[in-house]
Amino acid sequence: MIVSILAFFFVLGVLIVIHEAGHFLMARLVGAPVEVFSVGFGKRLWGFERGGTDFRLSLIPFGGYVRIVGLGPDETDLTTGGAESEPELLARWKRGLILFGGPITNVLAAVVFVAGAFLIGVDIPTYRSEQPVVGWVEPDSPGTTAGVEVGDLVLSVDGQTMETWQDLEGSILSAGGREVHLTIQREGATIDIAMTPEIIRQYGIGYSGILPPLDAEVVRLVSGAPAADAGIEPGDVILSIDGQPVEQFYDLIRLIAPRPKEALELVIDRNGTRRTMTVTPREVGGEGKIGIAMVFPSELRQLGPVAAVGAAVTECLRMTRETFRVLGRLFTRKVSLSQVSGPIGIAQISGEAAKAGIHSLIMWMGIISLQLGIFNLLPIPVLDGGHLTILAFESVRRRDLSLKVKERILEVGFVLLLLLMVVVVFNDIVKILPESIYRMFSRG
Repeated sequence: MIVSILAFFFVLGVLIVIHEAGHFLMARLVGAPVEVFSVGFGKRLWGFERGGTDFRLSLIPFGGYVRIVGLGPDETDLTTGGAESEPELLARWKRGLILFGGPITNVLAAVVFVAGAFLIGVDIPTYRSEQPVVGWVEPDSPGTTAGVEVGDLVLSVDGQTMETWQDLEGSILSAGGREVHLTIQREGATIDIAMTPEIIRQYGIGYSGILPPLDAEVVRLVSGAPAADAGIEPGDVILSIDGQPVEQFYDLIRLIAPRPKEALELVIDRNGTRRTMTVTPREVGGEGKIGIAMVFPSELRQLGPVAAVGAAVTECLRMTRETFRVLGRLFTRKVSLSQVSGPIGIAQISGEAAKAGIHSLIMWMGIISLQLGIFNLLPIPVLDGGHLTILAFESVRRRDLSLKVKERILEVGFVLLLLLMVVVVFNDIVKILPESIYRMFSRG
């Protein structure tokens, strides 16, 4: 919990500073005076003045702002009752550049963060770039219920072509609780299957039970578990269990889980030599376990500076397309708002990323920075995109709206944004409630 909280405030603080720095630098570039650069809202706790700007740390840490003379009313005016008089506004093109500065800086920062992760080295599962051929379907999962079989090649989901496992996973993750239509190639024939992925409530993502192929090679052992005690080593390949052939890792689960505390004869291949070992599974949750971890092969993708930037741009473009696809589904109600993570969900993932290592934390910061940039460009009053929408309207009519009208628009946007925050925080809390209470809210 402590790690999650610290990681959350670190990620949020850095990205807020980056966003506001984009506005600040653009304002300086076009010659606009900046009165305040604040990390946080509310009462000023600490700060210093330089170049006519009060750089401050404020009481409420969820956000930040820069107060630029001539930009017009902003969210800070809502807490102070609004300006008494309307100052002379900057030229519209200057206001537009300043407003774009924050989101664009977040997008550029996302590329830098993701490139930094590739420079350090990112472990990428090799299957994610392969064709989505089904290697296993979990028993009693949505995939099994829908009739998906091992060996099926998923061609499309809801009409969208699935070229790789990464494409398929992205489509399933955003489809929790919603019926999707899969086009599958099976033994030369093309068939259509309807499937409704379950929702993994902690993260609000979809689960289908469809997994990629995985060889029965031992990659990692649980120390002190039956497999390690029996002498099985990383690199061993399991060939059979009690005479039944093992073709994939999933066969280990199928053959071992129903037989806790029964002595099993395993035939393994170790460097070309066959060996026979006896292993007695422990009973864990009513199932047999021998302590062989399911690990998908991955490759460390560590790139040079130029290649890392290229890979980062490609990845950010992919994430941007996926983000707008999810936004489209949200607006058409094909995706539930419960799948959107709020501060609690982001804090949990931030903590997990921090524990996984610096490369994971940097990659996560790149993802959040990109989402922050995109979100701020949405045409919602209070956000930069809302201000830009008003500016575009003023440009068309060739006359600025009055200060009072802009303040009323900001108030409406602030209320909408506050309601959205309440909903996502409520969803975050529901996700961590006991299962019985969660199901009650889900039925509601």
